[in-house]
Amino acid sequence: MDFFLKVMLFTGMLLIHYVLSSQKNVYLGVMVPLIFVAGMSWRYLTVDTVSVKAQLMIIGIGLFCLMAEWLHGREVFQKNQGKELERLRIKDLK
Repeated sequence: MDFFLKVMLFTGMLLIHYVLSSQKNVYLGVMVPLIFVAGMSWRYLTVDTVSVKAQLMIIGIGLFCLMAEWLHGREVFQKNQGKELERLRIKDLK
């Protein structure tokens, strides 16, 4: 049950991050990676069950995934914005 809860939490975090990344404000999508780094650093300082190397790998892989998702969200926003501008141009020509 504990594993299922962690998977659901991680999935929810990724979903929220994707939605925030595809919004107009660029900085909304940066909040989740910052919270991730702060949380993982806090966990390392308080729990201290893994080595520094393992913790840095976890943070690095997590940041890589979150930043890749942030870039994809920005591309989706720009594509949607381009479609909206094209729709307005067509409407102005009529």
